[in-house]
Amino acid sequence: MNYPTQARLIEIIKQQIPKNQSLPQELCDLLGLGHDAVYRRIGCKTPFTLDEGALICQHFDVPLESLNDLMVNLVSFRYKPSGPDGESFKGYLEHFLKQIKGISSFQNRHIYYAAEDIPVFHHFAFPKLSDFKFFYWRKTILNHSDLQDQKFAVGSHGEEFLDLSMKASMAYSEVETTEIWTDETISSTIKQIRFYHESGLFATKNDALEVVEDLMQLIRNLQKQCDLGFKIRPGGSVSGTPFTFYMSDLMIGNNCVLVKTNDMVSSFIGINTFNFMSTRNTDFNQHNEHWMQNLISKSTQISRTAEKTRNQFFKMLLESVEEVRKGVGQ
Repeated sequence: MNYPTQARLIEIIKQQIPKNQSLPQELCDLLGLGHDAVYRRIGCKTPFTLDEGALICQHFDVPLESLNDLMVNLVSFRYKPSGPDGESFKGYLEHFLKQIKGISSFQNRHIYYAAEDIPVFHHFAFPKLSDFKFFYWRKTILNHSDLQDQKFAVGSHGEEFLDLSMKASMAYSEVETTEIWTDETISSTIKQIRFYHESGLFATKNDALEVVEDLMQLIRNLQKQCDLGFKIRPGGSVSGTPFTFYMSDLMIGNNCVLVKTNDMVSSFIGINTFNFMSTRNTDFNQHNEHWMQNLISKSTQISRTAEKTRNQFFKMLLESVEEVRKGVGQ
């Protein structure tokens, strides 16, 4: 007997799991079945029960519309928001790290990142800047009650938070990436620093200056990666992972990420300042990839080429941060 929907589900799962994982064993552990029963299901000789199918879709993050050609206008997104308390924010970072490590586990992987804001992985490589970002997100965006009467001081978050972020940045440095920036990509971070400075929310002037210095180092590090055409790991060593960087004159609108690993494609769409929702919907990803490639075609590559334009672009970014430094230092 034929089970075409089941065959499609099995094929989707095979495409997305790393090659070092055993699908039969994964299903044995998930469903609590023996190897014979699992092999019969993989071979479509025995159908999954409704409960088994639902459990598999949940475990492997397979949306139902991907199994039904009639549901072309329905798109499911996976979303893990961060709550205001420290534990849920730590869980958010752990989820973030798990996702990027999952991407880096594939032999063929490429991230396309249209950046309305500085990609968080760049922040994470600079402890004082990421410390500030964590504080800003939790106090100002998530309205964490325990932080409402506090001012930001370098070291506000413990080593565990910074360790998680550094690991995520390290994993990102091992994944081939194409980033598209505009001259407004750093604006949100600059506005956050200015807002805290003008509102008296830095504990000391030195705390503000240290955050600004980290932002300055981030831009210099990014320029070096563009000069080389390769990623640089946190700490300064060159990873040898290709890095392609485009400057766009078009407004991007929101943070949009397209991830390609082996035969699998995923989209991540930025929402609520720093959260992302993701989908593997085929039609949506095809539209997203078309949009991404169109944006790239109308942008200027400045990594390992167009040296004059590259230098002008980063000079402009550094001058913008220098203005902030002067304002904070007064």
